Amino acid sequence: MRKPLTSLFVVTTSAAALMITSGAVVHAADPVPEPKATSSTLPEDPAEEQFDEPSDETTDVPVDEPSEEPTEEPSDAPTDKPDGPASNPAEGGPGTAEPAGPVIADYNGRKINLAESWEGATSCTELPDGDVHCYDTDEEALADPALPAASREATRQAEAAPGALLRLPSRCVYDYWCLYSDASHEGKILRFSEDGTKKLKSYGMQNKLSSVYYRVMNWTLNYGDAKVTDSRTWPTADRVRRLSAGSITKAGNYPNFKRLGYPGGGNWNDKVDYFEIRRA
Repeated sequence: MRKPLTSLFVVTTSAAALMITSGAVVHAADPVPEPKATSSTLPEDPAEEQFDEPSDETTDVPVDEPSEEPTEEPSDAPTDKPDGPASNPAEGGPGTAEPAGPVIADYNGRKINLAESWEGATSCTELPDGDVHCYDTDEEALADPALPAASREATRQAEAAPGALLRLPSRCVYDYWCLYSDASHEGKILRFSEDGTKKLKSYGMQNKLSSVYYRVMNWTLNYGDAKVTDSRTWPTADRVRRLSAGSITKAGNYPNFKRLGYPGGGNWNDKVDYFEIRRA
């Protein structure tokens, strides 16, 4: 005998309700997993980032080579600022060519202190024995018996040459660095040939250099170059610049320091404290 449809519907409904209730209980008993960290996690506060401590170890990262004309040459050597750059050697050390005090020169049979006054002299020459002679005229300077004969003869031959190719600026001498107080190789002139650092204050020429000329005859003895230094007050580094000696066919010619670029801007006119001759 078949059961009534109403009874069958009630049984089916009860069974479905039991399954739904049981499923809810089973899922409620399962633990809820913790959220996992993913790549979408926000970065830490930059203020809390850790940085490597500086190290003295060398790396393989290439660095630029220094330029031929460095803007500054820092040094740990002691300095006599404000008169002297730290890059200069200590007095009495290697490369030192002149004393820290004033230069006493021979002029017209008497001694004069160049740091105080040149009196009537228009030019002065540092001679191979270390003495300094000063003169009134170009003829006196070239005729000085203490001047190396080879330099004197080469200068006279250049002056007598028909063209201007070999002719030197006024009062300059072969194998001597000629330092002029004015542009275009004019004004007072200092002539240097011996290597070493020249403290221009001792010669009465500090911050008065405006042009330079150098023509080499004997490259065997007079190779190398020169360096000018503007001594700065600590902690500012001294300013330096290399001056080329030129070549056999071309002079080292700097006719106007106003056209000579200065590190950081400006020019070198009337800024030189030290002049260094370097025999490479």
